[in-house]
Amino acid sequence: MQTVVGGAGSASRASVRDSHRHCYILRMTPQIHSVVVVVADQDVALDFYTRILGWEKRDDNQMSPDYRFLTVAPQALTAGIALGPAHIHGYEAPGLDSPKDVGINLVAPDVRALYEAWSQQGVVFDMPPTPVPWGGYAVRFMDPFGNRFFMTDGTAPA
Repeated sequence: MQTVVGGAGSASRASVRDSHRHCYILRMTPQIHSVVVVVADQDVALDFYTRILGWEKRDDNQMSPDYRFLTVAPQALTAGIALGPAHIHGYEAPGLDSPKDVGINLVAPDVRALYEAWSQQGVVFDMPPTPVPWGGYAVRFMDPFGNRFFMTDGTAPA
């Protein structure tokens, strides 16, 4: 009896091994869970992000007597925003007079429609729907603590 090394079956076994290895690597790749936005009052922030913006609460865990881990996110997204208390993160919320942007850029299907709907709900915008060079419109809005977000409905430039 003769043993064939590297026959047709070994190529398919190697392909299966590579496929399993690739799936393992994808499962092991870290995902972004959340980014922190410091707020002065977590209950007011939760109301704003869920009731006004229509996002969903993801995590609400009392980690210690003075630390509540609370996250919200737009529906269907995996990454969220941790509504962090200042005493845990070492700095205060920016405040309504601050020009500081939180560095979180959002994309929505229709910025102009959200601008109208959210304006009626009391959301403060410091930039109305404005055409952007890459197509579509963009706005800047803030939460009750002065955290500013940029949102566009166009595709960002490459």
